[in-house]
Amino acid sequence: MPYFTTVLPGKISPVNRSVLIAAIILAVILAYFGVRSVMRGSISTEQSVAEASTRSETPQALVVEAQSQLHTIRVAAKGRTAPDKSVTLKSGTSGTVVSTPVREGTFVKAGTLLCGLDVEARSARVQEAEAGRDSARVDYEAAVKLAEKGLTPANREASAKATLDAAEAAVNAAKVELGRTQIRAPFAGVFERRMAEAGDYLSPGGACGLLVDLDPVIVAAEVTEAQAGLLQKDMAADVLLADGRTFPAKLRFVARTANEQTRTFLIEAELETGDAIVAAGITASMTLPAGDVQATLIKPSLLTLSDGGQLGVRHVVDDNVVAFAPVQVIDETPQGAWVTGLPERVLLISMGQDYLNDGVTIKPVPAEGARP
Repeated sequence: MPYFTTVLPGKISPVNRSVLIAAIILAVILAYFGVRSVMRGSISTEQSVAEASTRSETPQALVVEAQSQLHTIRVAAKGRTAPDKSVTLKSGTSGTVVSTPVREGTFVKAGTLLCGLDVEARSARVQEAEAGRDSARVDYEAAVKLAEKGLTPANREASAKATLDAAEAAVNAAKVELGRTQIRAPFAGVFERRMAEAGDYLSPGGACGLLVDLDPVIVAAEVTEAQAGLLQKDMAADVLLADGRTFPAKLRFVARTANEQTRTFLIEAELETGDAIVAAGITASMTLPAGDVQATLIKPSLLTLSDGGQLGVRHVVDDNVVAFAPVQVIDETPQGAWVTGLPERVLLISMGQDYLNDGVTIKPVPAEGARP
């Protein structure tokens, strides 16, 4: 038998009630998400406006003021002390060493005998040559007298004169060879090291010893090509030795040809040591004032590189615009780096210079007044 439900007037059936509740819930959910979307859009719009406003503000940059002044360029070089002259004395002939009269470290005068070779055979050759010369002289004198009397051909006198001249030359050659057996000091100095002892056999070119001249002592150093262009002969210098002593010096030589391996230039300065004893081979630091130029003292941290790799600084020009200025470092001191290439007065960007492009307008803030 079929089942019928009767709905009385003014009452809602259970089915319609469920549909109504579901519809209300759906409407509430839709309303919630609609309001949320509107609010999110409003917030996003406000943030975009704030960001745009922030981006439109002029960026600030810390700056410091610098002023150029007259600065003395000082060329610093490290080197070693060295003798004014140093020579290894060598034998000009062969023979056995028979005398070494001078001890190592002794000061000797020019002409002092340092090594003597056996002279017996060479002395005999001198005597032989002298005897031949005397005989040739007698023959020549006889030929002259006979020629005067017409008792000999005219060419006889000329032949005798040639023989005499050859004999004189033989005597001179024998004496020169004898002189080579005595190795003497070519200049006054210290006989630093003996290289041959009595009994040694020396061939031509064999070493007798080392002679050095330490009056004056010099300092030899190497400088760059840029430094070499600033130096001239007779410039005054100050030299600090490794043992702490300081001496005035005078530049006596600046090489004009670079070392092929290091591309540096040799310089030499004479030390004014007075009565002080200075050995050769001591490490020395030499400082030479090389002239005065207008330069600006800055902190090394202000230096930066341009897009092309050029060294320089960023500074503020008219209308607070950032600009790059190439500079050249001419001196480095504990207080900072001295550079050329900047105006007399300049505002340097002291922080963030690597992140500011040329042409950007900024708001300069003095570094000393910036907040920590």
